[in-house]
Amino acid sequence: MQVNDAYSPQTPIEGVMHAFTRIGRRLKAKQPGDTIDHSAHIVLFALRCNGALRLSDLAGRLELDASTTSRHVRSLEQLGLVRRSPDPDDGRAFRVELTDEGIEQWEASARHRMELLSAAMEGWSDEDVQTFERLMTRFADGVAARTEAPSSAAWAEKGWAAVAPRPSSRAERSTDQDFAASGDPAPRENTDKNLESTK
Repeated sequence: MQVNDAYSPQTPIEGVMHAFTRIGRRLKAKQPGDTIDHSAHIVLFALRCNGALRLSDLAGRLELDASTTSRHVRSLEQLGLVRRSPDPDDGRAFRVELTDEGIEQWEASARHRMELLSAAMEGWSDEDVQTFERLMTRFADGVAARTEAPSSAAWAEKGWAAVAPRPSSRAERSTDQDFAASGDPAPRENTDKNLESTK
């Protein structure tokens, strides 16, 4: 389904909007080889960056209401990607944690997405890739500075480099090294399971 691929932008800004519209749905859709969908990937990312979280804290980081977050946690528990554990600070509460399987599923999904981006930029020069990364980062910073986000969303701004999986041999090229400059994933202690989100 190509809703607007035939549209001809009239200005550069329209061109940017059009490009995001074209790729947005495709990047969010489950691709061949994906083991989890985009929504689940986001939840896994939140838990991978933050470790074990109370349900209310997880909902805040995902910018979802508690009931929706709870429903997703239950779904991911059934898949064996997350588990609940007692909150050491409050015996009446629990925290959501990634299981080892949840970590593996997220890392596999992240590697697959990096491979997709690398393939999309096949044939680009190193200079083109670096320029694209610089401009996209500058653009993301500009959007973030002009839109409201809860303070709990700060984890997403710098979280990727700390938890990015090591690229597979197929994706080991400069493009992927830019995405995962830190190399090894962060320690797996206090990480939680996958949570499917409708964000």
